[in-house]
Amino acid sequence: MKVCILLQAPREEGQETGLPSPGLYVSDHTFEHRFIDCENIQAELSPTVGENYDLYMNFLPWHLQGSDNIATVNFAGIYVESLGAPVIGIPSQILDSCRTNPSSNILHQNFTSEQGEDLGDEYACMVVELIDTPVALSPVLRRSGTILKSSSNSSLYNSIRRLAEETFSTRNLHGCPWCTILICATNDGNLALTGINLLPQIFLPSTGQPSSIEDYTIRTSFPGSYRAFINSLIASCFLKRESSLETPQDIGQEYDKVAPNYDAVTSGIYHDHVGKIVTKYNYDGLVLDLACGTGFVARFNGEAQGLKAGDNSNASKFIGIEVSAQMRTECLRHGWYKKILLGPIQRVLVAYTNPVDHITCIGALHYLDTNELSLVLSRAFQLASCSVTFTVDEITDSYKSAQSLRGLAHMGGLNHLGEVEAYGTPEGWKLADRWRHLGWNSPSTGHEIYTSIFRFERLA
Repeated sequence: MKVCILLQAPREEGQETGLPSPGLYVSDHTFEHRFIDCENIQAELSPTVGENYDLYMNFLPWHLQGSDNIATVNFAGIYVESLGAPVIGIPSQILDSCRTNPSSNILHQNFTSEQGEDLGDEYACMVVELIDTPVALSPVLRRSGTILKSSSNSSLYNSIRRLAEETFSTRNLHGCPWCTILICATNDGNLALTGINLLPQIFLPSTGQPSSIEDYTIRTSFPGSYRAFINSLIASCFLKRESSLETPQDIGQEYDKVAPNYDAVTSGIYHDHVGKIVTKYNYDGLVLDLACGTGFVARFNGEAQGLKAGDNSNASKFIGIEVSAQMRTECLRHGWYKKILLGPIQRVLVAYTNPVDHITCIGALHYLDTNELSLVLSRAFQLASCSVTFTVDEITDSYKSAQSLRGLAHMGGLNHLGEVEAYGTPEGWKLADRWRHLGWNSPSTGHEIYTSIFRFERLA
């Protein structure tokens, strides 16, 4: 993807250094800097239209002191948005709100007593907006620069993150891709909001150590680190556009057609494939099953234990996500799932905010693009407390060609094996198992598709 990074033109020599440079951390996309004179924004932005950028990242600076500066940058935001290309940056409506009523969104407080006494520890909690969902990362103690881990103080950890996400929503910061919420844990045991920093600079050049609290937070607490972070931002940006709904809808309609006969046409190799996965590992607790289909994961897991649907002695409880309404109907008919959320996994999973013990995804990741894959994996690792188990179907070019000839190119998908390997193992997790076998035989084209199975488990 070709990305244009908009930065303020330097006023002095040497100011081009130390600027946001995602290309230092991510090699999958092409990043080009464009330095803009804020006094001549339209004339300098217009030529970028002909350079065929897929995405803009608007890092033009702004500050509270001097409403003219905010007005100028607000105009830049409006103009970039008018180009019709996807933009990652502070939306013009937030900048306009800051210009007309600065105190409505931004706080800057020195949290000390009148006598200058320190009233507590201040934490910086970075919030990332994934599509429309604010997700707080691990808080960092500003005084020492150390990250607060859930294992050391789960109550404080969860309370700070919850307040940060609530602040993002109540201050109407939706559309801002990331921000840092400053929160003081006071000496009397309360939490107080002390500041909001919209779009702090990240992807800064480093000499071995992260050069900002935000860079440190991304590296240590966003699953998949920098690469997954930028891919997730890009995926979120595109998923906000109406055109992103077309492919999942088409896929769902194809599965609607086969839903009544799906169990029969997939019998044999695919049933054996799923059965091996769901009986090899422990799934005690609450399981969120992505692309649950007609419910093989819960059904085969329970039947292997001699259980029947609705048996209260089943140690595993299942919630599903499914893009096909008819597949959902078939799944509910079997009775193994508490509920099934309808929609594309890349949207529904991101919007899901309740913790679960396990997340599974069998036979569906190939329908995602590479950026959406990072988004889904990162969200899965954020939500699951015990394990994440998924398959990567090694889609062949001949299979994709066959689907295209049938007029169903959207059903071909992608082989994400290299992407998953590049994603790596998130901090705090281990790759507990990986194996490969024949996953399924396409009933429509006859192709055999091999599958790699990945099982990740959270470290104690």
